Amino acid sequence: MSYRFKPSELQHFNWMFNLAPCFPVNASKINIITEPSKFYDVLCERFHNAKRRISMASLYIGIGDLEKKLLEVTMDNVKVAKDLNFKVLLDNQRGTRGEVNSQTLFRQFTNGFSDRCHLSLYQTPRLQGVWSKVLPSRYNEIVGLQHMKLYITDDSVILSGANCSDDYFNQRQDRYIEIVDDDLSNFYCEIIDEVVKYSKQDGKVSNVISQDKNVIVKELSQSISSIIKRWKDSQTAKLQSLDKSALEYDTWVFPLLQMGEFNITQDEQATCRILSSVPRGSYFRLATGYFNLTENYANILLKDCKASISLLMAHPNANGFMGAAGPAGGIPHAYSLIARQFWQKVINYNQPSRVQMLEYERRGWTFHAKGLWYYPPGSSVPWATVVGSANLGERSVRRDLEAQAAILTSSLDLQKRLHDECSRLHDHASECSSELLQRKTPIWVRATVGLFRTYF
Repeated sequence: MSYRFKPSELQHFNWMFNLAPCFPVNASKINIITEPSKFYDVLCERFHNAKRRISMASLYIGIGDLEKKLLEVTMDNVKVAKDLNFKVLLDNQRGTRGEVNSQTLFRQFTNGFSDRCHLSLYQTPRLQGVWSKVLPSRYNEIVGLQHMKLYITDDSVILSGANCSDDYFNQRQDRYIEIVDDDLSNFYCEIIDEVVKYSKQDGKVSNVISQDKNVIVKELSQSISSIIKRWKDSQTAKLQSLDKSALEYDTWVFPLLQMGEFNITQDEQATCRILSSVPRGSYFRLATGYFNLTENYANILLKDCKASISLLMAHPNANGFMGAAGPAGGIPHAYSLIARQFWQKVINYNQPSRVQMLEYERRGWTFHAKGLWYYPPGSSVPWATVVGSANLGERSVRRDLEAQAAILTSSLDLQKRLHDECSRLHDHASECSSELLQRKTPIWVRATVGLFRTYF
């Protein structure tokens, strides 16, 4: 296509126009939220003031006081705004766990408004048949999840990795970027609506999801691909028109989906290309709550990437599974072991001067932030970021439904705000490579990592 980035610092990302639809916006339409409590306040405000639609996708809705207040605020608005529709997409296994759960809470608050309030529960086709009966609660979640985190109200969409739950509203650090653009919001709404067609709705199994697994995979793959292509074509035409009329935007948003089970791999493709295409002298700051790089990502970082790299992850004390009962309590040790194995590769490749590993530790807090920030050569601020629900690990790439966005900008204001966001996360970070090499790992955790690494 003829449209290309004008700033030279972004020219090596021109290939993105062929991968995903591009939504041009101005930096003033992007709101970076930095604290969990502020994220909650913004959700309450947006849900309270929505006029046309509230459409959200999350892993689950918690059952605490904050979640109840959010639903109460939302329903107060639904009762007044007669044209407002409230749609929620959650994961079936996580959203129905326990006697009191996301589903029962939603029904409690939306009783009497079933015509405008809808809850859909996605269940991976992998859990069809015998697997749905053999695997017990909690363990059935390792097979695959609805993991997208999208919070849409009218023409605003918040991309995050945070679930709709009180711990994510208090002391679990994540990322939250709001973009105000009707076209972009429409795109993500269409994606949610398509997944809804293959989900349980209001507790009922439709004829669509009772089909053979292979049929579901083929149909959903084709429909999501069709949505992406249609939006890519329409946005390409829009961009070419803008180019001719010399209208200027300073920021470009590329939605990136990752649904490995359905052969939708935009986020994986983009991440690989971003990491391998930037010039020498660049700098990447990456973050993940759960450090479990795919072999492909690890090889690109160590062999193909020319940039300097810092990797920020959760210290075991900041891992959400720390102190969990049963085998889940070993998960923080597993991630430390995987990080140590990667650092050993860094040493073997003679890369310690180029790669830095950091851990986030803040008293009483857990760490769930993920994404990357790209600093061009000579720049003290990032010109691009990737934000959303996906970690850089196996299950995000292969098993779960993920929604991300790459945001590229020439706006100095937005660049500074992205840098401030990234710096705030690193205020609680410390270099950890030496400590990783000294950390002890229980034998049973070593065996588990060897057998089940692709499941977490």
